[in-house]
Amino acid sequence: METPPIACSLSGADLRVRSAEWDGLLSRSLISALAIPAGVRLNVEPGAAAELARLIDLERACCAWMRFDFEDLETVAITAEGEGPEVLRAMFLERHPA
Repeated sequence: METPPIACSLSGADLRVRSAEWDGLLSRSLISALAIPAGVRLNVEPGAAAELARLIDLERACCAWMRFDFEDLETVAITAEGEGPEVLRAMFLERHPA
């Protein structure tokens, strides 16, 4: 099976909006952000679980290269193949150290 390309189908303007949504959620509610072998694990406060799930549903529609596995309502592993883990760490760990 071929590794999907690291690409997002959002327009530039929509990508900026989505990025701001992630920044808002993580700056308000991030408990921990950890590197894992294939990507990152994010844990948010219980009151932010619905927003986390909403953003992940949106990401599934535009970023086929990412995989999302909820460990519980507030904790998700975001993983990828190939160079994807490095990109995920830059997106989530470097911008939002917990």
